[in-house]
Parts: sequence; C-alpha cells; structure tokens
Amino acid sequence: MKRFVIIALTAGGAKTARQLQEHLREQSYHTEVVLPQRLAQGKENYYPKGEFTATMHRLFKQYDCVICIMATGIVVRSLAAVIVDKTVDPAVIVMDEQANSVISLLSGHVGGANQWTRLIARLTGANPVITTATDTEKVQSLDILAKRVNGWYPNFKENTKKINRLLAEGNKVELYIEPYLRHYVEQFDGFEVLTEINEHQDEVPLVIVSDHSGFAKNKDAIHIIPRVNVLGIGCRKNVTNEMMQQTFAEFCAKHQLLWESIVKIASIDIKKNEPAIQYLAQVFNIQAEFYSAHELQHASINYPESAFVLKTVGVGNVACAAADYASGERNATERYANHEVTIALSRLHEI
Repeated sequence: MKRFVIIALTAGGAKTARQLQEHLREQSYHTEVVLPQRLAQGKENYYPKGEFTATMHRLFKQYDCVICIMATGIVVRSLAAVIVDKTVDPAVIVMDEQANSVISLLSGHVGGANQWTRLIARLTGANPVITTATDTEKVQSLDILAKRVNGWYPNFKENTKKINRLLAEGNKVELYIEPYLRHYVEQFDGFEVLTEINEHQDEVPLVIVSDHSGFAKNKDAIHIIPRVNVLGIGCRKNVTNEMMQQTFAEFCAKHQLLWESIVKIASIDIKKNEPAIQYLAQVFNIQAEFYSAHELQHASINYPESAFVLKTVGVGNVACAAADYASGERNATERYANHEVTIALSRLHEI
C-alpha cells in the first residue's frame, strides 16, 4: 500500500491538511498528517520548533508521496539536499492553504505525482498544475506506458527522454503491444499502434510491449518487458536445483517467454521449504507465494487432475491451480512437465 504524508506550516494549512487526509483515507490511501508542535491536536504527529528541514528530509525518505501545504519555494529549498533521481525519489506535491491549486512538483511520472495531483484536484476542487510535456500535450509517455504493465526497459533515462520528446513534439512513434496486454493500458495517445509487428516502417522509432523474445533486432526499437506473469510450480520432493532450472529453461524456450516477465512464483504450502523452488525464486529475484490445498481447490477444477497428486497433497493439480489462484486468471499456457517438475503460467488479472 502506498504511504502518503501531508505536512503543513500554518493554522490554515493544518485545517486543509486534515480535510485532505480525510478525503484520501476515504479513497483507501494510508495517509498521515505532520504539523508544527504548536498546531498538533490529540495524537497527531508533530515536529518541534527548529526541526522543519530535518522532518522534511525524513518524510522524503519514508513515504511514497509527500504533500506539502506551503509555498513552493520553501519545499524546493528544504528538499534540495536529498533529491537523488526520479527513479527513486518519492512523489512531491505542493498545495496552497486554500486548496486553490495543487502542483505536481517532483517525480511526476515514475513517482506518481501527476496521477495523485489529478486525484487530489478531483477530491478538493483544486486546480491541478502539471507541467510535464507529455501531459500538457495530452500524449501517453513511455515511462507511464511501462508503469501500466509493471514493465522494464533498458537505458531508462536515455530512452524515456528520447521517446517522450518525440511524442511531445508530435513526431511519429510506432507501438506494438501484445493484444492480451492491452487491457492494462488506459490509452495510447500519441503512438501509432500497430496491429502486427511486420507493419513497422524502417527508421521510425518503435516501442514493443511483449513478454516474448524472438523479435528481429532493430536499432530503432525499445522493448518493454511487462512483469505480469505468475509461474505455478509443482514438483516431486527434493528435486534438484538443476532439474528445476532445466525445466524452467525448457518452458521459456517453448513459449519464447522472457524470464524477466515473471513477477511471482506460486505453489502449494507443503512445498514452501522445497529447496529447488526457493532456489529458482532467489536466482531470478522473484517473489514466491504458497497456498493451502483448500485455497487451491476451486481453481483446480478448471484443469486436468491427477489422482496421485490429489491423494498426496490434497488437490488434483498444483502448477495450474497455483498460477490461476495467485493471478486471478485462467492459465495462459498448457501445463508443462519434465524432470519431475510441472509448470504453468497465468497473467495477473490487474496490476
């Protein structure tokens, strides 16, 4: 869950902060208010006199979004020493005491400041101030497109700057996105969306959104790898790491699947301490989750069941059911079995 904090300086700002906190909590955002000690009421968080800058630095490092109800200049001067990079800095938003305007100041795209500025404007009636070029030109940006699919692409800063500049200036940028990924993205404004990859025109910048390999090398292409896939795994007891890795490699090769697209591994809880599953999760830095047979039973009926597996673990299949249950979607691949390991894949219902 994203963590918001609102900090104010004056009595008027404190009143607005409390109102905004209530609005954001109604939207299920974890939101705290931090005020000068003289203005804090009850159990409200406060900072002592003379500790404002130190408090701003602490909040900047601890929260996902810092909302400052004060002058923009104060915010800029107080945070100058701790700003690092838009890929790691939190969103910073500025409001005036009367909630007339709300400004996306820092980490507009990657940090979410633009998105949350619009939300706050809608909740309070404030005028949203967003100066990011792709937003003012009402085109989709490369980094937001990637964020919609929880994606990764190489040379983040260089490629983001290049593509967003082209989009903001109205230049042609082509986009190929796998049909099954389109529901994650709200809009493609600014891009020329291709139905097939072979529609690509030479020398035109191309963005590819796909969890597959096999695309022809293209110096003008940027490949966004969406991290949306859940890998369901079942295996015999004490299979070796080599057997697990070999099966996984064969599965990826069969489906031309990019391993970077795997966001989660899922299995049954009696396999929680299975060394080979933990090994695969650690090697590829993938989260592993485990579920009880009871939790998997409903998903299991959607796939072929094994009497032996049912007798052994209490559910008729593991890989298919685990991928289904953990993702909220039916399997996108058939069950693959080799080396005493079974694998199936589903894509997240939502990100």
